Amino acid sequence: MSGIVQIVGQTGGVSKLLSVDSAGRAVVRDADNIAQATAINTALGTIDGVLDNSLIQQTAVNTALTTIDGVLDNSLIQQTAVNTALTTIDGVLDNSLIQQTAVNTALTTIDGVLDNSLTQQTAVNTNLATLETSNQAIKTAVEGTLSVSAPALTTSSVVLESATSVASATTETTASTDLGGVRNISVFGDLDDSSGNISVEVSADNSTFYENSEQTIYIDSSTSYCKSMPIDARYVRFKYQNDSGVAKVWNCVISSKS
Repeated sequence: MSGIVQIVGQTGGVSKLLSVDSAGRAVVRDADNIAQATAINTALGTIDGVLDNSLIQQTAVNTALTTIDGVLDNSLIQQTAVNTALTTIDGVLDNSLIQQTAVNTALTTIDGVLDNSLTQQTAVNTNLATLETSNQAIKTAVEGTLSVSAPALTTSSVVLESATSVASATTETTASTDLGGVRNISVFGDLDDSSGNISVEVSADNSTFYENSEQTIYIDSSTSYCKSMPIDARYVRFKYQNDSGVAKVWNCVISSKS
């Protein structure tokens, strides 16, 4: 059984009480101590709240530090990428400098070639001027004294047949003509055989003659004929074979220019 027993007396003007708890233990109840204990508990509660708030803030600080650490890690990665890019750019610039040097060397070579070409062109112009002077001197020396003359052309004609009567079923052959250097001739005359023809024969030795079938002369209804032809052989003659059944009259002239 629990209860409160008043103990008579004071210490420092504070009444002291003695109490027994449910376990039968004596407990001194001191109002001043209780007040101080309450104050302590209040202070401890405040401190606990402060510590709890400090822990929250510390957690926030840790979270912020983790974020900052991630940002710094990412910044380091980006810095590494930047350094790599700068290294690449540096290599490109070095290569560009090498190429620029090669370009400058090529330009120097081209400039030298152009200078040499200009020198050679100047020499050519000088030579042309000298040649022009020489040509003018030659022109002055020969002008008015140079003359060209051509030999006069000579026309020759030979009558091979003059009103020659050719009996039927006979052949008449003209005398041969030595053409020398003549290469073109004209043969003309008349033959009163409108269905007949005159053969052209050529020879190199005036002994053996061959017919030149490409130059055969055909007689038309007018009974007159004229034909110009090239002859490369030295000798030429003409032949008429009368197959008309009656006698025919033949006139033949050969003409050439040399």
